[in-house]
Amino acid sequence: MGFFNRISRCFQNKININTQKNAHLGAQLLSPSEKRLDRTELRQDVFQNEQEVANIALTPKIYVNSYTSEPNFSLNKKQEEYSKFIRKYLNVICLENAINKNPNIKRILSENNLELNMEIKNVSSIVKSHLIPTALTVEAMYKQLGHTRDEKECQILIQSALLHDIGKVFIPSKILNKKGKLTRAEREIVQLHNKLSYEILKTTDLDPKVAQLALEHHDYEENITRSTENQLLTIADCYCALREERPYKKPINDVCAKAILYDMGTKGSFDTRLINYIN
Repeated sequence: MGFFNRISRCFQNKININTQKNAHLGAQLLSPSEKRLDRTELRQDVFQNEQEVANIALTPKIYVNSYTSEPNFSLNKKQEEYSKFIRKYLNVICLENAINKNPNIKRILSENNLELNMEIKNVSSIVKSHLIPTALTVEAMYKQLGHTRDEKECQILIQSALLHDIGKVFIPSKILNKKGKLTRAEREIVQLHNKLSYEILKTTDLDPKVAQLALEHHDYEENITRSTENQLLTIADCYCALREERPYKKPINDVCAKAILYDMGTKGSFDTRLINYIN
């Protein structure tokens, strides 16, 4: 899925680390209305040096995401609240309602030779390991920004993080859980989950921005028209995916995950300064 290719590229290229910490970096970040993406070097406290990155390139077991490594891990109050929110929309009634109200769902599946099968486990199985961690990460990043922020916009961002992968209910599990490298055709099928999430969420009572953020959360190839919220969701989603164990990859530690994100950012994916706000 490209994660280890990104690691290899990252270690081959020299990463210049800014030795001067900027305590007021948040105030300089893009406002949601700004469209231009700027670049900056990572703060030194993000990681130490290239040799350290190379030495811990393969993640020790202690770095495994706690949600994944502890199947019986109990949720705290906020995490349980987020889990309940996901269940409100991740159920047969809500999904059947989306299918009946929105013909685009059947159209997308038909055009890609996919049957209308609803595999809720595709998403319910990643609630603890990916969706809740992504929401917590993007929430923390948003609240650390130096601008005056709108609580409603923050809630929209959290909701989009919790539901951005809901479209995977219509992606065949044999492809999502494939241990080997995906073929080009299989990758294209997996990439449909963005559009499917958008079409599902459009039929709900949620703010339209939630559906839009879900649609765009993987639009990071040299895209220069993205809001800060959109970039935050992309970064949080990528970071948490890198830190998790997946059928096709091992988990990656914090240092390497941030190095890969920085590499992606310098290629136009998002504002690299936002990476400094991953806690």
